[in-house]
Amino acid sequence: MAAELLRRHIDVAYPAQDGGIDLLAYRGHDLSRIIPIQVKARTSTCYEFQKGWFRIDGLVLVQVWYVTEIPEFFIFGNLGDVANALGPQHVATQSWLAKGNYNVTTPTADHLKRMQPHKNRWDRIASQLTK
Repeated sequence: MAAELLRRHIDVAYPAQDGGIDLLAYRGHDLSRIIPIQVKARTSTCYEFQKGWFRIDGLVLVQVWYVTEIPEFFIFGNLGDVANALGPQHVATQSWLAKGNYNVTTPTADHLKRMQPHKNRWDRIASQLTK
C-alpha cells in the first residue's frame, strides 16, 4: 500500500500506535495537509464496511484484495463512497442502519460490480493533498 502511494509521489508515515489509522499520507514537507488512511488487506475478496472506520475526520479507507498475488486497490474517500458501493438495498439493512456494519464473506457479481467505480481511485487521496 505504501509503495503504491510512493509511486504516485505521495509520502507516507506510519503512526507509532494503531488507533484506527494505518498510514498518514502527505506531500513533501507540507504537513498542513495530512490524510489518515485505514487499510484493510485480504488474500482474496471481502465485502466489508464499518461506519466506525470513518470516525476520524478526513479518513480514507483502502481495501486491498489479493494482497499476496497481484493486489487490487479500492479507495473510499468518505461514507458516501461506501454507500455507493453498498447500493441502496444494503444501506437500508438493519446491519448497516443499526449496527453500522455490513459484511459478505463471498461477494456476488453484483457486489463486485458496485466495487469497480472505487478501484484505483488514488485521486481520492491525491486531490486532498493539492487543495
